[in-house]
Amino acid sequence: MHFAHLPAGYISSKLFVKKFEKRKVTAKTFIGWGMFGAIAPDLDFIYYIIDHGKHHHHQFFTHFPFFWLTLLFFSLFALLLDFKRGFITALAFIFTLNGLIHTLLDTIAGYVLILAPFADMNKPVTIAHYFPWDAGFIEFFVILWAIYLWKKDQLLGIFSKMGSSLNMIE
Repeated sequence: MHFAHLPAGYISSKLFVKKFEKRKVTAKTFIGWGMFGAIAPDLDFIYYIIDHGKHHHHQFFTHFPFFWLTLLFFSLFALLLDFKRGFITALAFIFTLNGLIHTLLDTIAGYVLILAPFADMNKPVTIAHYFPWDAGFIEFFVILWAIYLWKKDQLLGIFSKMGSSLNMIE
């Protein structure tokens, strides 16, 4: 995936933002941290540049699904223990969730070391070979879904002015 990570982060953040309204976090901040989490695994490009491209950037720990699952587990645990309903645990949850989603999206379009660091590091996995369509279609769908969620209220307003009953979509 090249372009769908930020839109996927927007989608998951937008879908969860209502669940965290009582946590004293604004929707803009929540979605912003979610979108940052959606591109956080690609921060390994900094080392990739320093490394002069000797290793593919999916070989670094920021692209290990186990790394993000572990962080997600700890953020969920902190979320459950946060009786004051603070916003930091909500931001940690959405950040780590979108980091995990990033690695899962990368398995659709490319190779990711799914079981790293516990399995053979020379055997990357992809599920792209099992789809009857190109990964670009999935990326396009994710982008369209994000645009729809972003402009949904405006689209429904336009269709309602036209006399359409598309507001039944919700």
